[in-house]
Amino acid sequence: MPVRPYRLPSAATALLLLALSACTTTVVQPGGRPNPEAAKGGVVYLFAGLTPAGDTMAHSGMYTLTQRIRDAGVRADVYNPSQWRAAADNFMSQPDHRSIPVSVGGYSMGGGAATRFAERLRAAGVAVQTLLVFEAYDPTPVPCNVRRAIDMYGSAGAFSLSRRLQAGSRFTGSIERVDWSRRHPQGGRYDHWGVSKEPAALDFVANALVSGGSVRKGGGPGCSG
Repeated sequence: MPVRPYRLPSAATALLLLALSACTTTVVQPGGRPNPEAAKGGVVYLFAGLTPAGDTMAHSGMYTLTQRIRDAGVRADVYNPSQWRAAADNFMSQPDHRSIPVSVGGYSMGGGAATRFAERLRAAGVAVQTLLVFEAYDPTPVPCNVRRAIDMYGSAGAFSLSRRLQAGSRFTGSIERVDWSRRHPQGGRYDHWGVSKEPAALDFVANALVSGGSVRKGGGPGCSG
């Protein structure tokens, strides 16, 4: 008989995240491989989940994902989830930013940050090629500037904090639902914690965001503002 993931009541979830945030670090910019210039192949903005104090970004799945995207020849920058405004403003401060392909991904609280980042770019008339969240906590509706939206989660583990992505009022594309517990080639019990570091899951995310040395084009209808 399948086991349903345990979901905390909303009040308990908020208290848990507040407690965790009190013992987290905001130092999330990774070192590692050289970061390509954005103008050559676009840029991917990534938002991590909470990182416990004393841990480092190098221990996280998001760090591994950042390195894989850089290895593919595409610029990748990772931020704390609270820094989504700064990340959006960083992109919009780039010369000719409207001609630079941009995609965004986020895990857990970073999933909510990714949707807010996309909305801030919508308000500035900038398209987002792909919005991908995995096990997203508190995501906002998908804005119409998103060309492709992917909602990735793990349904067969014991714990989940995520909510499914919902379309915004002007979003006319489709949201791809990816249940990693079913999608994984060997199957498995993946939940909120497990999906974030699982190597094949990170490969899936990287391939969804970049292709051939550049940001993968979303291809959906989108909007300009």
